[in-house]
Amino acid sequence: MYHFYMFILLTSYVHFFLLLYLSILVVDDDECATTNGSTTPTVKASPELTESMLKFSSQSASNFFLPPPTTYDEGDKKSSNSAQACALLSELNPDVNGYYCTVPSLEGVDYTSFLKALMENPPTSSDDAASATPKKLLVIAADQPSTVILPISHACHVHSIPLINVRSYGLLGYVRIQTASPYHAITEAKPAHRIPDLRLSAWPLFDGLNKVTSSVMNLDEMEDTKNHSHVPFVVILLQALDKWRLSVGAPVSSDVDASTSKPRYPASFAEKEDFRKIVRGMAKNINNEINFEEALREAHLTWGEGRISEDVKMVLDRVDEESFFSAAIKSEMEVEGGNSSPTTPPHVLQFQLLALALKRFLKANDNYPPLEGTIPDMTSDTTRYVALQEAYKQQAEKDKSSITELVKSLLEECKQKSNGCDLRVTMPADDEILTFCKNSRYLRILETRPLFAEYKLQDPTSPVVSELAKTLSSSNVSQFDTIQSDARDDLMSATFDPYETDPVQTPMLWWIALRACDAFYDRHQHYPGKHDQELALEADANEVYKCMVDIAGSLGLAECDFIKEHLLDQTKGKDLAREVVRYDEGEIHNIAAVVGGVASQEAVKLITGQYVPFDDTYVYNGIASTAGVYRF
Repeated sequence: MYHFYMFILLTSYVHFFLLLYLSILVVDDDECATTNGSTTPTVKASPELTESMLKFSSQSASNFFLPPPTTYDEGDKKSSNSAQACALLSELNPDVNGYYCTVPSLEGVDYTSFLKALMENPPTSSDDAASATPKKLLVIAADQPSTVILPISHACHVHSIPLINVRSYGLLGYVRIQTASPYHAITEAKPAHRIPDLRLSAWPLFDGLNKVTSSVMNLDEMEDTKNHSHVPFVVILLQALDKWRLSVGAPVSSDVDASTSKPRYPASFAEKEDFRKIVRGMAKNINNEINFEEALREAHLTWGEGRISEDVKMVLDRVDEESFFSAAIKSEMEVEGGNSSPTTPPHVLQFQLLALALKRFLKANDNYPPLEGTIPDMTSDTTRYVALQEAYKQQAEKDKSSITELVKSLLEECKQKSNGCDLRVTMPADDEILTFCKNSRYLRILETRPLFAEYKLQDPTSPVVSELAKTLSSSNVSQFDTIQSDARDDLMSATFDPYETDPVQTPMLWWIALRACDAFYDRHQHYPGKHDQELALEADANEVYKCMVDIAGSLGLAECDFIKEHLLDQTKGKDLAREVVRYDEGEIHNIAAVVGGVASQEAVKLITGQYVPFDDTYVYNGIASTAGVYRF
């Protein structure tokens, strides 16, 4: 089990070293200081959890939270802040193995080759060579200009590595997630409200449940008050269902042929109310029988749809056998190292393998997923509760065994199609299959556009984009047009939900202003506000405002009333521009702490496949202490 904690410290830069059988590459040319969000036990360690971190530095700045540069004995070389930070941060958690690398300039690094080398030969210490090999890699880039972040984004896309781009700029900040291609698979979404998986609306009832319910005598004939008040609500609902069917002239469950038809269930509001009246009428004293109160509260389970949801159908629709077999078999080019197209990460292939097994299972089971095998707390005597619990557990084990056999069958088919080539997918562990089965009703995927492809559309005239156009081709970005279209619709919808107290403080507006600062940098190689003369600051603000207008147009917002009123209006728009120019790329500790804490939390989600990360940009406005999530 993973245990999550959030640590927010006052730090000078937005960085964090992370966790669990994972290699984290933190890219920063402003030297390192970190929010303790991950180096401290954000996830409690267990023997199989190891981590490694690489840190780049150009040794170009000082840091309040690190001592001044010193010398050490090895060849009288100056110790970089990266080296000091790596050593100090590693002391905070003995389960962290820290590594760093110093380069003259982050702009001169071939990130595609570097990430490939890192994946093939991850750094390890002498005492953990066997255990420290990362199963996953996550890249975090903090406060990087487009000349660095765009090549990193492209390299991460090519190698199917997730990227978190973090920015703290004056009183503003944002966190941008770029998922690994083809998508980020989420097995344990952990929804806030989890509906009990009791299968009361499934037909026919599975054997174990049928056996338990048939062992309980008719409640109308039960004279013992104590016994009557300790019948599980599951049994009450099923008996009430038969009584309701008789009242509407429909056959009860025992009269229906399971192979040809399905009995009726309450459908209309009136029928559901009639069903609840029957449940109340079955109680001897509704005020003293908690089990009947529970039955009324959970009555919806008797007609609720127990099949997979539309969200899960969308996930399964993205997985097809032909594409899976193609990705799961190593090609000759891949073996020789000549394949430059994005490859599906192994953990996504494992997810797809289980998803395909689930699709076959659903086809054979009337679209019902594997049973979870747990029941909620309920008022009951011990004997009946244990019997009910055992019935659900045994059925869940049967369903899991079916999924396991389907997985084996898929792997066998994959081997037959491989013609002797190695496979990139293996038989999942028993615990992994169990977890998948228990969470099959809540599977999710998250797919974001690559940052480099999105950047081109927002500022197509950027000199940096023009210079990198040949090397950063977006022609192989799958689903880009579809995601882009949906994102534009979402962004337009977001304009109808401004910040209530003061619409000018809506985070979306400030992100556009920040994005305009990046456009300014692309054209001048420095951020606005560098020169503190009044005329220079006003000139910078005018250019930033012009960039804001262009970016709003590129986002498809030029005709939006909200944008017209609060950004395209010169008076209000230039006030936004002057504010970001005033920051002069300054970084404020408390803003960095908030943004760093959010990024650390999202990194945990990306690493573990638990909970659903935001999609895809979190924007924090420290002026009004408000935030929003957008797809720009």
